[in-house]
Parts: sequence; C-alpha cells; structure tokens
Amino acid sequence: MNKTSTSKMLAVDIGNTSILFGYYDHGHLKKTFRLATKKISAKKIRSLKKVFPVSQIGAAVIGTVVPPLGKRLKREIKAVLGIPAALIGRDIPIPITNRTRYPRQVGIDRLMNAIAAFDRYHRSAIVIDFGTAITFDVVSNEGGYLGGVIAPGIEISLEALFQQTALLPKIRLAHPAHLIGRDTVESIRIGCSVGIGGLCDRIIERIKKKYRLRPVIIATGGYASFMARYCSTGGRIDPWLTLKGILLTYQKHLKKKS
Repeated sequence: MNKTSTSKMLAVDIGNTSILFGYYDHGHLKKTFRLATKKISAKKIRSLKKVFPVSQIGAAVIGTVVPPLGKRLKREIKAVLGIPAALIGRDIPIPITNRTRYPRQVGIDRLMNAIAAFDRYHRSAIVIDFGTAITFDVVSNEGGYLGGVIAPGIEISLEALFQQTALLPKIRLAHPAHLIGRDTVESIRIGCSVGIGGLCDRIIERIKKKYRLRPVIIATGGYASFMARYCSTGGRIDPWLTLKGILLTYQKHLKKKS
C-alpha cells in the first residue's frame, strides 16, 4: 500500500449476485458502482477507469462471500488498474470479537455490517441485510458479534416459486395494491413483501425478548428501501453499511500497523 492509501481507497463488497465498489476520499464515500458477479471480467474491471479516479486511489480493500472470486479480483485489480489490493480475513484481520460456534462460517459482509453498526451507534444492534439471502446479525452492547439468522431472500423466493411450481409465473417485484391478492401475480407480491416483512418483525421481536436487548435496527442491502413499509419494528436504512465496515476495518488495520 502506498502513501496515498490512507486518504483515497476503493472498498469492494463481493456478493453472490453483485459486486459493489465504493470510492472513499478521506473517509467520505464519493461514488459507488455495481457490477453483476457472474459477468465480472478484466474488461469490466477496466471500465472502472471511467467511473473512479483510479490513478489517485492508493488501495483496494476487498470483502467477499465468494473466496475464489476474491482472490481473482485482487490479482486483476492490481494487474488491470494498478491498484494494490488486499483481502479482509486473509491480508487484513477482522477487528471484531466473533462469538459464534464456528467463526469462519460467518460471511465477511455480515461482520462488516456489525462493525459499521457498532461504530455508528455504540450500542446493541440488529442488522437486516436484504441481499441474495436475508440475514439478521446481532451485535452486543460491547460491540461483539453474537450470531444471527439466515432466511431466503426476495429474489430467491420469487425464483423458487417459478422454478418449483407448474402454474406460478416469473414476476417482477412491485408493491401490491391490496392485502389479499385478486390474481396470482398480486398474491405472490404480497407474500414476498407483507409476508417477508412479518418474518422480519417476528424474528426481531423474539431476539429482543429472549436476550433482553434494546437494539437499534438497521436495514441494508438492495431491497432495504423497498421493505421499509412492510416492517413495523422501525429502524434506519443504510444502503452502504457493508462498504463502511470495509473502510473501518482498513482504517483500524492501518492504525494498528502505525
């Protein structure tokens, strides 16, 4: 990492569906860009030169739930963009106490969310990430990662209904007009909005009661804004929470090294 690493960096969040790039300048998120995970290539990476001031960026820090792709992207960012890259969990340690039974099974994105949530609110939190899967991650009052819940995501649910049934169509998600569907499409939309909202409320309610927490609730991920009207437990929406966790992890690493 060169001398500009602490001021301008690229945070990279590799998910199962998409890869999110965030350009930070002195800790401020200036621009984001998203690419489909399945379509990533050297040509796509080269296209980032048109999006970000690549020549000014001192480091790329990668968090990934697809380890082989993380290693490949690390090499290609260096080769194609000329930016030194590092993998969280491999090159950079994860600065959070992980209290789960099998810590290595926890996705990097979930830990980044937990780190960012505690850094912002300094109290217990439940982070709901509406991605390919819907994950619930619980942070203690001391900032430790306690564990969480995983449920099928909205896109997975829609695709499963289409693939595993003979008569249900493949649809585009939209807000339903009624609580009871008057046709098949609307019925599916209700199930994947009101139904999933109810699932979220129930899980949060049970966690709060069981562990006697008064957590801040934070929603992130691609469907966070869409789902806000269907979750009655309230909370805050932060679409860039994972990127912020990557930035904080990198900053803590540099501080420890210095």
